Amino acid sequence: MLGVAIALAACGQVSPSDSPGASTPAATTLETPASVSPAVPSAIVPAASAGTIGIRFARSDTRLPSARTRAVALVFGSAVLLCGGLASSGGTTGSILEIDLKSGRVSSVGVLAAAVHDAGGSALDGSGFILGGGGSAPGSVVQRVGPSGTAITIGHLPVVRADLAAVSVDGELVVVGGGTPARPDDRVLASSDGSQFRTVARLLVGVRYPAVAVVGGWVYVIGGSTLSGDTSVIQAIDPGTGVVRIVGHLGRGLSHASALVVGGTFLIAGGRTAGRAQKAVWELNIASGTIAQVGQLPYPVSDMASAVVGGIGYLIGGEDVGPLASIITITAN
Repeated sequence: MLGVAIALAACGQVSPSDSPGASTPAATTLETPASVSPAVPSAIVPAASAGTIGIRFARSDTRLPSARTRAVALVFGSAVLLCGGLASSGGTTGSILEIDLKSGRVSSVGVLAAAVHDAGGSALDGSGFILGGGGSAPGSVVQRVGPSGTAITIGHLPVVRADLAAVSVDGELVVVGGGTPARPDDRVLASSDGSQFRTVARLLVGVRYPAVAVVGGWVYVIGGSTLSGDTSVIQAIDPGTGVVRIVGHLGRGLSHASALVVGGTFLIAGGRTAGRAQKAVWELNIASGTIAQVGQLPYPVSDMASAVVGGIGYLIGGEDVGPLASIITITAN
């Protein structure tokens, strides 16, 4: 990760407001500055468009045992470990749930060494990593989580950092976005072990709560929250060279969304604009530099954990008026 919007502080509690959900335009062209060249050669562009293959969004029969938002999803084979987050009470939880995607069974398998929400996370070399996040305030703890749900603290980020994302690229963890409510952290970090970090690039626009996905070794950072509000900027990072480019813009500012690649289609799902939750799903076409709405989620949602397993996308939990226990599946026809 609302028919009713949510006002949330970083690493804080969920509190509703009474603003109605916002509608979104059907399509727009990415406004790439003339001085900026496209970030990615066509050879690594996803092969198909949503309009060609068809994308289906559905509410899964599988549900969490209780509502959860701002958690991290770690993929191990056909199972997803849902780590930390905010519970329905609004408090930070350290519990680790295993979602068996074959059987639909959800069970409790462990507890984080430090309870956090708004953390970044990714699996690398058979282990999961939970980076940063916090409880009542941003933290710096890095935790390693095994496939069975065992969790230990293995180190710290260079500074406290919440509202971030972490992805695996070419055998390394890459940390992007986040920071504190006072200042987004524009440093892009990389680590091969989760304990030693180096700065490999800097975002051109520092953001918290971005949607992040990897295509062809490039890390795409879509939207996010800035000190002046939600941004529409789409940034692309080559962690190997440190190159960062602005490759376009969304039609409007968006934060707290999820980005994932399903059936070769780069999707941006849900999120919030000016505090209002969204249910629109957009396709980013890297080759043409355009973005178009390709569908809608079953309900408006932000701050969900996301994963792609066996070619199917999963949006887990998240928040509407408060935290949700439902799961959305995204499949390519």
